[in-house]
Amino acid sequence: MDSATIAFLRKAYREYYFGRADSIEFPPDVQAREFGYIPFGGGMVRHLSFRTRGEAVAEIVKQSPSSVYCSNAKYESPAAPIDEKGWRGAELIFDIDATDIPTPCKKGHDVWYCEQCHASEKLPRPQKCPKCAGQTTAFHGTCRKCVDAARDHTLRVIDFLAEDFGVARDAIAVYFSGNRGFHLHVSDDRFQKLDQAGRSEIAEYMSGTSLPSSQAIASAFKKRLRSTSATEEGWSRRIARYVEQKREGYTGTIQRLVSDAVASQRAMIDSSVTTDIHRVFRLAGTLHGTTGMCKMRIGSTGSFDFERDPVVLSSKPVALKVAFYPLFKVAGSEFGPFRSQMVELPTYAAVSILTRGLGEVV
Repeated sequence: MDSATIAFLRKAYREYYFGRADSIEFPPDVQAREFGYIPFGGGMVRHLSFRTRGEAVAEIVKQSPSSVYCSNAKYESPAAPIDEKGWRGAELIFDIDATDIPTPCKKGHDVWYCEQCHASEKLPRPQKCPKCAGQTTAFHGTCRKCVDAARDHTLRVIDFLAEDFGVARDAIAVYFSGNRGFHLHVSDDRFQKLDQAGRSEIAEYMSGTSLPSSQAIASAFKKRLRSTSATEEGWSRRIARYVEQKREGYTGTIQRLVSDAVASQRAMIDSSVTTDIHRVFRLAGTLHGTTGMCKMRIGSTGSFDFERDPVVLSSKPVALKVAFYPLFKVAGSEFGPFRSQMVELPTYAAVSILTRGLGEVV
């Protein structure tokens, strides 16, 4: 990324932060949180602390970085090294990303491209470009079907939290991540002191990886004259309820029904995010470092439009030279595909190309 491109991106992000500082959402006890950021063209800066919200906002506006992060944990000394911070507890957080969810649409928009000659084809990616032997890189696109799948799994997590863990629904904050998925922040004191092992159990439970085999579960059902979801709890209730609903007229095996029950209700989450008690997360109200979209709180996943609602950057036109970029849609308009050409785009569309190093400002 050249200096002109870095300067342009910092200016675009600074305009947003300067004019929309009130949109940045800070967690309680700001002074006990660790903050961090990634500058454009640089590496991660961590172990920062601020006494007040205003102090943090001033630094964000000053730096106008690619990404801004805040810990889910609270510490005695947040600016100290990890082993010396004095961990006081952490909120329970879930990350649901379309990348982790297998959807048929990926075959249409996930490609590889050559960094040298800019050739591109559908995945799988060869190590070397068959045309010029150059290095290749995978490009994962995003479409409405991807985000809808992530939305569905987000609703599954909410359902698990409310039905199986007794979390009040108004204690679950839902955010669009700014890219391809959603974050859930749980404000429930019961989870604050939970260690990594305990959080891992929750992640395994929701993903269904801690369940016995479908064959073993099916064998248990066969010993009953009928399933009894009303008297079951947790996964047993979920599976029994599904079997009861689907059993009439069903000609397949109970094992297949059980497998379908698990597959239709398991939540595909990034377990490493949930289990990490020292992790820093993108701060709500700040911009994603790749898309330029805002990580924003959403009241209802059903009414949220990921192609429009989080688009907050300017529509000012910018001229750039694009090496490669496939067709994409943002703010209701389609752009691309581009390959080795000069184009003029609104800032909110240009950012995705520039931040990935696939174009330069001219």
